[in-house]
Amino acid sequence: MRNAGKIMIVAAVATALAACSPSREEPTDLQPGEQPTHTPAPVSVSASASASEQHTADGHALECTAADITVDTAGEQPRVQVPRDCAAPTTVLSRDLEEGSGAGAEPGDTVEVNLQVVGWSNGQVGQNTFAQEQPVSVQLGEPQEIEGLTEGLTGIMQGGSRVFVLPPDLGYAEQSGNPLAGETLVVVAEVVRVTTGS
Repeated sequence: MRNAGKIMIVAAVATALAACSPSREEPTDLQPGEQPTHTPAPVSVSASASASEQHTADGHALECTAADITVDTAGEQPRVQVPRDCAAPTTVLSRDLEEGSGAGAEPGDTVEVNLQVVGWSNGQVGQNTFAQEQPVSVQLGEPQEIEGLTEGLTGIMQGGSRVFVLPPDLGYAEQSGNPLAGETLVVVAEVVRVTTGS
């Protein structure tokens, strides 16, 4: 019986100490029952690094969307701003900048296109046919130096322009020797002509 009494006293003391110990909550100036308000920080889509990133519940940065990429087409060649407040996409993303006209390009078609290829991590321009004013000819469905060109250009119309993102496995092959090999790519494409395959 004496042991049971001692156990009860120890349990009561432990409960009292736990109730008196400081909580793990952060100190606040809010009155009891008052709810905190949240003012979101503005989202930055500039090429300069942002101090705050959006994160998922498990702490990973959220993936960017095609709408997060800023493309200025007002000059002779596009200017791309890669966002720094979200993670590089792991799937192909695209957004039409100008719709164009006619039928959309399909595998088997040949697309004459100006391209600007930008590395996601550092904004380095790897290819820019806008600067030379010499579009490249891409036969959709055939192997290309950039493996994801068919996927990025399918559906684009003559006179149309598009920005698309290719994950590393659809960019330049590692063995290509291209400085952007193994890099997520942002591609701005402006179609000069679509020739349907036979």
